[in-house]
Amino acid sequence: MFVSAFDAGWEGHESATYKDATVDERSGSKPEHETRVEDSQEAHSILQGLGYVPVIAFEKRCRNYEFEARGRQLLATLVRVPEIDGTFLEVETLVDEDDVTAALDDVRAVLAELGIGPEDLTRETYTGAVAAQRG
Repeated sequence: MFVSAFDAGWEGHESATYKDATVDERSGSKPEHETRVEDSQEAHSILQGLGYVPVIAFEKRCRNYEFEARGRQLLATLVRVPEIDGTFLEVETLVDEDDVTAALDDVRAVLAELGIGPEDLTRETYTGAVAAQRG
């Protein structure tokens, strides 16, 4: 399955992201592969030329903050999707496959320090939420 996103960030750049299969069912965490895109229209043309067909398109605006906690470099991203109510917070870090469980524990601890508990988390994707909003 091919999934990609072209994100127009608040910081003025666009990126393409491939999300692999879920590695943690509880959080829905997935390995991501991302690269900066100079021209999203050309990138779309390349993907379409390879036979990929857009299924859903929506705008996602992100603001990134890098910080260190619990001995890890973390990235907190504030996300707004105009078609979905609210602002979302993503916290992530890069780790080797054998460190996923410990890293997720550290991310959950950081969220708890911010007053964000398990009841505040969702596994719903932006794609799923936008599709549901559109009916």
